[in-house]
Amino acid sequence: MIVGFLGVIQVIIEKIVKNYTVIILGPSGSGKTVFLSSMYKKLSTQGEHGFFLEVDGSEKRKRLNNIYTAIAVDEKWPRGTTFSETSEWTFTCKVQTKNLQVYSACTFTYLDYAGGKITDEMGEEDSEFEEKITGADSLLCLLDGQKLSAFMCNQNEGKRWQMKDLPEIITLVKKKVEPKAIYFVISKWDILESNFTLEQIRNKLLQIDEFRDLVKSWNDGNLPVRLIPVSAVGKGFANLQPDGSMAKTGELPNPFQVEVPLACVLPDIIKIELRKLMTKKQEELSKLIEVNPNLSFWEQLLQLFGGGMKILQQLLPENYQFAEHILQKLIEIAEEPIQKKQEAAIKRIDELRREQAASIKAVENEETALNHVINCFISINNKLDSTFPESEIKL
Repeated sequence: MIVGFLGVIQVIIEKIVKNYTVIILGPSGSGKTVFLSSMYKKLSTQGEHGFFLEVDGSEKRKRLNNIYTAIAVDEKWPRGTTFSETSEWTFTCKVQTKNLQVYSACTFTYLDYAGGKITDEMGEEDSEFEEKITGADSLLCLLDGQKLSAFMCNQNEGKRWQMKDLPEIITLVKKKVEPKAIYFVISKWDILESNFTLEQIRNKLLQIDEFRDLVKSWNDGNLPVRLIPVSAVGKGFANLQPDGSMAKTGELPNPFQVEVPLACVLPDIIKIELRKLMTKKQEELSKLIEVNPNLSFWEQLLQLFGGGMKILQQLLPENYQFAEHILQKLIEIAEEPIQKKQEAAIKRIDELRREQAASIKAVENEETALNHVINCFISINNKLDSTFPESEIKL
């Protein structure tokens, strides 16, 4: 009887927990599977980030752990997603309180699409996959750090990547009409970081017509475009050889920023949804309201809607409705000028740390767990802004 009751409770919880979908795009060898296994490993315990991940099903948990073990111990690197595979991974963000109670906050479903379908000549159109891209909450485009290094050095491998791999990814992205955030995630940052800054890489990428045009389109639509450096293994784990292979050094992996793309999803979704509300309101009024360019984003919202945060919260789609104080915080961060992001982020570090410590004490159900996890996401975003202020691409 008790087991049955617990089962009913679990079903209710699963209905409450919000789910968000992330599509991972990247050519074969760009590191999609390695990235997911590293992200799961780093976030499988609560630690400094204030939450942890569980993957759906013991089979997938074992597979991710096996992949990560193969990365850490085996001489060879694990195989990538085969041509026929579209791997689906659902991660639940959970919070454990001091009394050891565990609450689910939200879930993220990652669709890891076989890279060969993007660039191989035999790859056929996949309408089902394209529908999933359209319906996703965000797109994560992996840029192979090894090929990007060759691109920065004007080597032939980098030129092939520039002429083939990157345009194919951008073509897929630009075919989709639903507004969503795009994260260009630079894998294998450990190869690049000693020779190039993120700003140098960003500036050279913007010299590519297709890349610059996409960024401009997204900027014009007030949609986030981020360039995020990550390393699934960290610096010192492997060295680039003259033949282009990566030789492991015997050190254990130390992943770098693999949690950041996950943490960007919800804050960026809110920015997009609020912009959509503004546009819809203006259309309903049948005219454009002249907005003082000196007004902040929050002041523009109040000018259009009035009534404060409560009205905005009710107007957002159900999956994007969060506590009023969380929305307020996200709006304040969203309206910061790009040139002041780093300065503001550095000042905010201690404040966010205190808020995160306070929010975990308030966790007592799924809703308060979600509030805490978003606080954690904001802290991770803030660290990105302080370390890599050029991550958000604005022309």
